[in-house]
Amino acid sequence: MATAEMRRVARTGINFSNIIGTYFFVDTAIIVCLTVLMASGWRRFLHEVEKLELIWTRWPYNLRRDNLKLNCWILTMLWMFFATVEHCLASSVQVYIQYQESLRCNWIYSNAMKNYAHRNYAYIFNWMPYNVPVLFFVRYVTYSVTMAWTYQDILIMVISAYVLTRYRQFFWRIEVACNGTVLPTESFWVEIREHYVIISEFLVHVDKMYSPLVLSSCCNNVFLICYLLLHSLKPHAYAISFVYFWYTLCFLIGRTLTTLWIAAELNREKRSALRVVQRISSDGWCTELERYYLLLRAEVGALSGSRFFYLTHQTTFTIVAVIFTYELVMIKYSRMTAADVGIPENCSAMAFSQD
Repeated sequence: MATAEMRRVARTGINFSNIIGTYFFVDTAIIVCLTVLMASGWRRFLHEVEKLELIWTRWPYNLRRDNLKLNCWILTMLWMFFATVEHCLASSVQVYIQYQESLRCNWIYSNAMKNYAHRNYAYIFNWMPYNVPVLFFVRYVTYSVTMAWTYQDILIMVISAYVLTRYRQFFWRIEVACNGTVLPTESFWVEIREHYVIISEFLVHVDKMYSPLVLSSCCNNVFLICYLLLHSLKPHAYAISFVYFWYTLCFLIGRTLTTLWIAAELNREKRSALRVVQRISSDGWCTELERYYLLLRAEVGALSGSRFFYLTHQTTFTIVAVIFTYELVMIKYSRMTAADVGIPENCSAMAFSQD
């Protein structure tokens, strides 16, 4: 599909109105490849999780109750539902616009499904005869790869929520001990430092495994938000198009902010733990506490995008600034290219102007 889209763009020319199809298939293919690559190391990852769970599901960490499983289910089901609604709206808009076009142009056709296939998937059915099984397969593939965008962000949300929960259990134990009437002994800090090394190594392993997906997610979300904002001022011929556009924009911004916020909480939690240690009086300090404190200060404690950046709350504001900058570039470039490149003329029988 990506190859067929690139052939079409090569014929019609490129602008920000017709490149989205090529970008869609290329980007989702990259996401699928990254997910498969990540799955190849899943057994080793589960071994690391098991090593962590042997400690964090026992006393005293299990005294803090966090609904981790419920939170992960809510995140997954909620955003998959929103993504499915967005896809259904997109399909409804396509069908409704073509129906209105047939009324406006006085087109009469005996097979509405065949007309839909040729109008929306000309880059496939121009190369092969129309048949229903292929159409349904194409629709299935389109839905699946569309979900890949959301699935990518959900993976980051869920693993961030898991690591964040374990960090909170760990720092909660320290805070409770430090707020007691008797200050913790050196043996306590020996165990704390050992456990902190374990959870820090786990975070390094998670970052190594997920960082390509984080980089892909951030780049993809920035581009899509810029693309939608570029078309936000254009008039919509039908109410359903208006509803679909603004639902998609709000869905995309909400999904991006949720992903960034959950991942950034890791870094915020670590900074909160640092302040707890700094409040300990000099009487409670010992060699092991100092070593733990130095470890805490030295590490970033956040997921990264292949080490190009770390997901912190500051990164969220940086991404907003990047979106603003890229938007200006896209506006300038869109004015330099013909606005109707690849767009069919009114009542044209072709799906694209040069097909």
